[in-house]
Amino acid sequence: MHKKDFATWLMLIKKELLLNYRNKTIMISTIIIWILFIAATICTILNYQTDHKQRQSANTLFRQQWEHQKRNPHDAGHFGTYLFKPVNLLNAFDTGINDFTGSTYRVEAHIQHEISDDEAVNNDTAMRFGKLTFALILQLLIPLFLLFNTSTSITNEKESGTLKMLLAQGLSSRKIIWAKVWANYLLIAAIVLPVFIFMAGAVLSSTDSALLLPRLGWILITFSLYFLIISLAGTLISAISSHSGKALLMALCLWIFTGIIFPKIITGIANRSYPLMSRATFSDLVEQGYRKGLTGNDPYAARGERYINSLLKKYQADSVAALPFNINGLTLQFNEDYRSMVFNHYFKSVEKSFDQQQHFLTISGIFDPFLSTKRLSMALAGSDFYHHQQFFKQAQTYRNALIRRLNMQLAMHGKGVKGEYIVGPEYFSRLKDFKYQLPELNQVLNLRKVAFLSLAGWILMLVLFLQFIASRYLAYHYAAA
Repeated sequence: MHKKDFATWLMLIKKELLLNYRNKTIMISTIIIWILFIAATICTILNYQTDHKQRQSANTLFRQQWEHQKRNPHDAGHFGTYLFKPVNLLNAFDTGINDFTGSTYRVEAHIQHEISDDEAVNNDTAMRFGKLTFALILQLLIPLFLLFNTSTSITNEKESGTLKMLLAQGLSSRKIIWAKVWANYLLIAAIVLPVFIFMAGAVLSSTDSALLLPRLGWILITFSLYFLIISLAGTLISAISSHSGKALLMALCLWIFTGIIFPKIITGIANRSYPLMSRATFSDLVEQGYRKGLTGNDPYAARGERYINSLLKKYQADSVAALPFNINGLTLQFNEDYRSMVFNHYFKSVEKSFDQQQHFLTISGIFDPFLSTKRLSMALAGSDFYHHQQFFKQAQTYRNALIRRLNMQLAMHGKGVKGEYIVGPEYFSRLKDFKYQLPELNQVLNLRKVAFLSLAGWILMLVLFLQFIASRYLAYHYAAA
């Protein structure tokens, strides 16, 4: 592009920005958006502080109860404790599926619990509409505003007759179209960028800023691509529409389909195509597998007897009393290991269905940039299914290690004790707390690379369409007029 052409193009962008600034409808819409952002900020801060304080208080309470007990190590395993999925600022930015999947994991001997205590069960409003978050505004409301603005950007020129004047002055249709695209894109950037600056400041003041700031940067990139797609799509609608009413109707239909109808349809298809085993069925399979063995021919009593005989043979003892440890601790752990094996065996089937559903949704996102953007936003905020799954796996690993340590404490130190073997606060206080490790950013990006490629593909396709429309349709429209 020559320097003169570039200057002309910048002049057109400046003209569009001035028109937007003088447009009362746009200014009122901008004010409404900012009011919503302020409301979302208040909700985000309150939700984050409430959730964070609740988790801290609960962790402190259960830790104190755990440290101050005096009991048999295995009984302490039955007493158990609770693990809570930690909340960070990005979770508040985009709550994702957190309100529906729960945040609490119960640690208990003999029982492998699932994550529970989902907020949506007790909150009908959250279940139906979701919380007012930054992500909700950015994913749905900003695109609606942008589509309405861009879809009439060229039709207004046609209806007012200024398009003929611009073309008659020697301006190319491509310059006109791309001036519309970038002027509206810059308008949205001016509205949205302060939100990300505020979020960056909040993240920098948090204790885990080193982990969250790069994720926030990728969220900014994600929405930058998404808003560019919306700008391109809206301008394309305006270019091919004969009048503003038709353009607005097409834009509204596009917003409803991509943001509401298509995601609902795809989610329903995923649920029907890859149905999940019911919790009752799963629990029954685990219990039967533990009692009768995975093969159905290895009952609980026979397994225990075989294990004790193997210990007697290994230590060359003729009775359990002659063994150099407390047999109860080892048999308890043996049964614990077998129950965990049965749980994991049947859970693989559930996990496979979940993975198939997630893969289906990922592939479906290729056809809907909103779906790809939403899944990227949740993944980078740490509130998608993958992060939920990682919390469950880490919590389960911690639970298994804790129960094993308690049982081995009974086995190694409970031999020859008169009465019941009891340990006190000094022992329990040495047991480490659960620490959830946020998955590596590179791993998250790798899992969501299809979504990024989808957004890039949509941008390329829309750019090519606009170039074609600019060179053929508008020129033909002017010649026919």
